[in-house]
Amino acid sequence: MNAYILGDAMAMQRRNGQKATSHARAKLQREWNKLLIVTEQCPPLPKLTLVKLTSEQLLQVLGLNA
Repeated sequence: MNAYILGDAMAMQRRNGQKATSHARAKLQREWNKLLIVTEQCPPLPKLTLVKLTSEQLLQVLGLNA
């Protein structure tokens, strides 16, 4: 009798764990879909202009002569 009750309790605990996992997964999917919609509506970011300086030019700008 005790083994039957213990086994049933373990089965219920496993089933509850699976339900919690299922609910969390569904919520995560909904949140992800909302995030995708928000990111699609955002305007694209402008590309930054890259400036390349050689070490000598950088030292001159900083006022440090090599």
